[in-house]
Amino acid sequence: MGVGVPKCGTTWWYHLLCAHPGVTGLQKEPYFFLKDERWPAPDDATIAAYHELFPRPPGALAGEWSPGYLQHFWMPAVLRRAAPDAKILVMLRDPVERYRSSVTVLSTRQRGPLTSLRAYIQGCYATQLEWLYARFPPEQVLVLQLERCTSEPEAELARTFRFLGLGDDFVPADAARPVHETKMQKVELDATLRAELTRAYEPEVSRLPPLAPDVDVSRWTNFRHLVR
Repeated sequence: MGVGVPKCGTTWWYHLLCAHPGVTGLQKEPYFFLKDERWPAPDDATIAAYHELFPRPPGALAGEWSPGYLQHFWMPAVLRRAAPDAKILVMLRDPVERYRSSVTVLSTRQRGPLTSLRAYIQGCYATQLEWLYARFPPEQVLVLQLERCTSEPEAELARTFRFLGLGDDFVPADAARPVHETKMQKVELDATLRAELTRAYEPEVSRLPPLAPDVDVSRWTNFRHLVR
């Protein structure tokens, strides 16, 4: 189950997972638990309906990647009830660059300022991981880093397959080619906004190492000053 984060390469990684012969029925962004009134305490019938989304033959893996799940504080409790043994995937990226990609998409839908509370919240990784770990043990969670996946795709993909209990010797033909990258011209963040975003995210990034020890903050150009 992929739960985060939007604009961090989740569509690319989803397609690579789908290519593995041991995976079937992996769905992208069903957002089942963000529809209607299925939260914060789904009943047994709702849980059963959720399980029916993932038919699979014996021995195969199925699931979903809904990258917006992680930003909802109540979602880990729902997911724990719905799929307590699920393996959880999270993909992170330099939060300022992630914010920039997010507001680029927003700017095509509505003209306005490049300040978005929703886009900001999606980059509060430490807080959201704390919510997740309150419901799932760390051994059920794999935190990936887009910058590492981009530079070392085969190694990070093998690590992902091992975490999921799949054979790690399978390499998709297009493993090194990210898909669904933003084709539009990315908006520019002026120096003041970039500095304020960096300052706002610093407490989150500073708290990240014990929560996501495989994330190399030195790869995030906006936060290298935090690395000692």
